[in-house]
Amino acid sequence: MDIVIYYIAHWDWILKNSRAEIAKKVDFDITGISPIIDYKDELEDAFTSNINWEYKRQKLIHSMGIFRLRRLIKNFKEKDILHIFTLKSLIIYLISSIFTNKKQTVIASVTGLGYLFANTKFANFLKLVLRYFISSRINSLVDVIIFQNKDNQTKFVEYTKFKNRVEIIEGSGLQTKLITKKESFNKKLKIIFVGRLLKEKGIFEYIDIINHLSNHEDLEFYIAGSRDPGNRSSLTEKDFKRIQNIPDLQYLGEIDINSELYKYDILVLPSYHEGFSRILLEAAYTGLYCIVNDIPGTRNIISTTNCGKLIKENNIEQYVNELTNICKKLPELNHSSIREIITENYSVEAIAMRMTNLYKEYV
Repeated sequence: MDIVIYYIAHWDWILKNSRAEIAKKVDFDITGISPIIDYKDELEDAFTSNINWEYKRQKLIHSMGIFRLRRLIKNFKEKDILHIFTLKSLIIYLISSIFTNKKQTVIASVTGLGYLFANTKFANFLKLVLRYFISSRINSLVDVIIFQNKDNQTKFVEYTKFKNRVEIIEGSGLQTKLITKKESFNKKLKIIFVGRLLKEKGIFEYIDIINHLSNHEDLEFYIAGSRDPGNRSSLTEKDFKRIQNIPDLQYLGEIDINSELYKYDILVLPSYHEGFSRILLEAAYTGLYCIVNDIPGTRNIISTTNCGKLIKENNIEQYVNELTNICKKLPELNHSSIREIITENYSVEAIAMRMTNLYKEYV
């Protein structure tokens, strides 16, 4: 088959993190296009080939990077498929396609609404400025948009007036066979926050929870993740150092989720925005009890798997009460049922099959 599908993302971490595994499973040759900086070996292992797209994601708009993408796309064959990942990458594609004629089928995966839909003055300003541009171009340049939850679909379609095909594919695919399963809980419960250290991920809310429970001898608190200087929502260096010096908290840096998450007992996820939370799926499959903010990207996972507790409106007092009660009596989890549900619906194999079937409609 001489059709090539191009996976496009403005950050190589995006392609490495699960899309690489999907690329190995779908029934097509996949070429990765991203700035190849930190994950060269992983991308070479996963994709048929890779193109180094020089784009500086630290910049709000990198004009030279946009022109480079434009040159790349102009050289692709008409029957090829472009699959763009994340909202920011989609906006970059829309800009790069100015004064060009669309030739290929274009699919976009909006894995979360991200910073553009955050409740900040600058995000609201950006949203206002970009609205006409996006809505005037997206219907002629994009054939399909994949969302991870219905709420994101509704908000985005309303904002952009997108009229073409939309699909819901929940999750990006877990390699369930590689995940070390948890066998028992620690006597002194280990509570963990896992994710990029962004304000919108609820890192400050997690610190608030720790402060409320700092004298609780039956709990230990951990953070796994790193700053993301290329993101406007990232912690400042000052905030990062302050967190590292909290006496009741152990900062772990990055951990290997598949081989290390089982050492912990409870995932706390006070995030404000999730497409379809990958870390929640990973924690549930591993065997952790999960206490998470009640948002579209977490709600369906908790209700489907019964792996934990939803907290309304990120209420700190509710988190504290839930953790206090867990110390008295650990909830029982049906691990075999949880793992069966995740394998059937959210594994790499399940998601790759959905992607393959979608691609076949356009070849």
